[in-house]
Amino acid sequence: MREIFFSSSQVLTYIIKRCYLKNYPINQAKAQRLLFCSYGSVMALFDMRLTDERPITWEAGPIFPRALFDHMHHQLNFTDTQSPLEQRITQPAIIYVIDQTVDNFSGFTQEAFTQFLTAPGSPWADASGNGENLGVIMEDELIRNYFINHVVNPDAYSGPAMEIPLPAFSDSRWA
Repeated sequence: MREIFFSSSQVLTYIIKRCYLKNYPINQAKAQRLLFCSYGSVMALFDMRLTDERPITWEAGPIFPRALFDHMHHQLNFTDTQSPLEQRITQPAIIYVIDQTVDNFSGFTQEAFTQFLTAPGSPWADASGNGENLGVIMEDELIRNYFINHVVNPDAYSGPAMEIPLPAFSDSRWA
C-alpha cells in the first residue's frame, strides 16, 4: 500500500466545501460518511490511504475522530479560496475521486447511508462485531476489499491517472 496521505481534517474541509458549492445537504454525520467513502474509494482505486487518520467503528458507522473533533469545535478552515488539501495535492486523480464520491453519495438519506455503511459484511460490521465493539480501528485491507466489491470497479475507472514519482534509487546503506 502506498503511504501518501493527507490530514483527515483537510480532506473533510474539502468535502464540506464541495457540498456547499454544489448545494448538497451536509451535517457532521454525513461529512464523516463522505470522508469514509472517499477514503475507501481512493484505497480501492489506487491502493493508497487517503488520510493520516484511520477510521474507527462508532455507533452509526465509521468516523475519523480527529476530523470529527475539529469539525465539532469549529477548527476547520473554510475561508481560504483554495483549501489546504487542494494546495498540497499534485495528483488530479485524488481530487477527481473525492469529487465523484461526494457527487455519488450526497443524495443518500441519513438512514440509507447508515444502512449501507453498517450492513452485514461491511468493514464496520466486521470490525465492530455488528456494533458490539465500538472504537475499533478498521483495517485498510477490509475497507479496500469492500469498496472494490461494492462501490468502485478499478478496471472501469476512467478518471485521471495516478502518477506518483518514485524516489531515485540510492545505494547508501545504513548497515
